[in-house]
Amino acid sequence: MAHPRSAGIKLNRFSLAVLALLFSHPVIAAESLAAIQTLEWGGDADSSAIAGAPPANASQDDVWQRIRNGFKIEDATPNPLVAVHESWYAARPESVRRIVDRARRYLFHIVEEVDRRAMPMEIALLPMIESAFNPTALSPSAASGIWQFIPSTGRLYGLKQDNWYDGRRDFTAATQAALDYLGKLYLDFGDWQLALAAYNCGEGCVARAIQKNVQQGLPTDYASLALPSETRHYVPKLLAIKNLIRNPEQYGIAIDALPNQPYFDQVTVHANMDIHSAARLAGMKSDEFIALNAAFPRNLIRSDTPVNLLIPVDKADKFQRNLETASWDSWQPYTAQKGERPEAIAKRFDVSLARLEEHNQFQLKRGKLVRAQTILVPVRGRGVAAAQSAAPAPAMSASQHQVERGDTLFGVARRYGLTVAQLTQANPGLDGGLKAGQTLRLPLNEQAARQPEAFRHVAFNLLPGKPAGPVHYTVKRGDSLHAIAQRFDVSLADLKTWNPVLGNDGGIRAGQRIVVKRP
Repeated sequence: MAHPRSAGIKLNRFSLAVLALLFSHPVIAAESLAAIQTLEWGGDADSSAIAGAPPANASQDDVWQRIRNGFKIEDATPNPLVAVHESWYAARPESVRRIVDRARRYLFHIVEEVDRRAMPMEIALLPMIESAFNPTALSPSAASGIWQFIPSTGRLYGLKQDNWYDGRRDFTAATQAALDYLGKLYLDFGDWQLALAAYNCGEGCVARAIQKNVQQGLPTDYASLALPSETRHYVPKLLAIKNLIRNPEQYGIAIDALPNQPYFDQVTVHANMDIHSAARLAGMKSDEFIALNAAFPRNLIRSDTPVNLLIPVDKADKFQRNLETASWDSWQPYTAQKGERPEAIAKRFDVSLARLEEHNQFQLKRGKLVRAQTILVPVRGRGVAAAQSAAPAPAMSASQHQVERGDTLFGVARRYGLTVAQLTQANPGLDGGLKAGQTLRLPLNEQAARQPEAFRHVAFNLLPGKPAGPVHYTVKRGDSLHAIAQRFDVSLADLKTWNPVLGNDGGIRAGQRIVVKRP
């Protein structure tokens, strides 16, 4: 589980003076990344880094054998907990088999990346104890993905997270970030077991434990430190898995050979579609497609920049052909009116209610919408309008919008292909509230004006110009944090992150000014 704390320069575990530097010289994560790819990571703290070391036996036909040949982390002081976890895994061969089966999609890519950086191959097995290679795994501490990044560490290592995309669940991006982070930790601590411990509980946790032992004249190796219970078991679990993979027959477990070749290709798309349509284009089951492309929490591929999808090698050509010639459902914004029933909307757009609910959260009373809200609906045929029966849009000026009852900032912004920040910037003094009859200025030219259809086919490309700042909202009497989150289509977690003054209980009061959007 990746937990960042205060980071520092490379740690000499026998020097209290250098420990002091560790706490007083924070390091930005990216500073040490350039060195990672050219270092030969030693098997212990005394091994020196050797530049330009070749990958570990990259010619092997079996990925598992490549992993075995690349083991480098030795248990210099035998830890009795390793045997405990060996027995645990050996007693559960079916669980091990399921983990090994799930790993087959991902291991070649991980092994290639570990080889490229000349890291110990034990690192390739780390997701077995982090997530059991479950790409949608979510821990109680909000760590997510195969490598179990918590949100802050993910952002620190370049993993974007928003309502539509979670980089922690993007397999290739998260793998790069995890190896960057682990490499940085090794440079900090000079020992792989300590680096792994810090990956689990944070740099500060391990550094404080080392400092305490130094002050007491005690050894500072991993097994000698007073660490949290989970962290004390963390490295023994990995070493137990290593022993099992190295000699599976000894534990009564069979591991089939894994071809030493790519499982997937990366295909770049610049289209908005739902996961089920993308899976159909690839000729795959949806759950198989999601296993490789789990980064879209709402099961919608929706981005203002090209997106890399992972497609099995034997299906990549088919996906590319279908992407160019076939049709799919492109989900676009539609303003549903107060009193409409989701069942009727689903019927109008020829989609099941379950599928509509998969991509939307409705606010209902007696089965009807309690207020007008912007939802996502399917557009058939690669974005060609397909539901002409939807309510027509009122006439308007190309540069203005007259607010109707039930309009929200988010709904108006999406209707015109804008962000809330852009709309707010063009209308100073809005402060998050709209009134019926109010005229809004739209930062659009004549060609970008709203189309007279039930919805506009939004390309989701941000308009060029000065970067927008955060959007603020003044809390009104009767507001709740949940209602504000829904109004601006953001998560409660984001609201709390952007507004530290709210505290853990998320309490708000009338007149309080809070951030509701970040650029």
